Amino acid sequence: MQILSIVYPMVALVFLTFFVMYLLLVLRTKAVRARKISPRYFKLNKGGEESDTMVAAGHNYSNLLELPVLFYIACIIAIVLNQSVEYFIIHAWAFVVLRYLHSYIHITYNHVLHRLFAFAAAGFVLLSMWVKIVLLISA
Repeated sequence: MQILSIVYPMVALVFLTFFVMYLLLVLRTKAVRARKISPRYFKLNKGGEESDTMVAAGHNYSNLLELPVLFYIACIIAIVLNQSVEYFIIHAWAFVVLRYLHSYIHITYNHVLHRLFAFAAAGFVLLSMWVKIVLLISA
């Protein structure tokens, strides 16, 4: 069934989420080993200060667990509806590519306007998926 091809962008986004999670773990572990931050800091996230890179990676990881939830649900609904296959596959990949771009910007040079563009574009793509779902359901 061709609609199951929408699982691949979902898996790609899951891999990005785990990559950022492990990157955050590595950054935090290195900071603790270098005695730049106490392990006690992570008990309540206070009593110290994370580096800008750790903060950005942490925020990016949290963000990958927020808006993408709506993406996963939209993809599952698309599979169930089994209609507009190409539309959903193209939009799913567009969303994932934009989320990879957003994460790259956020974790590397963190230019706010570039990051905003990637985030907003991904949001628009996701919104269009949901509009398509509503149109299919109400037809």
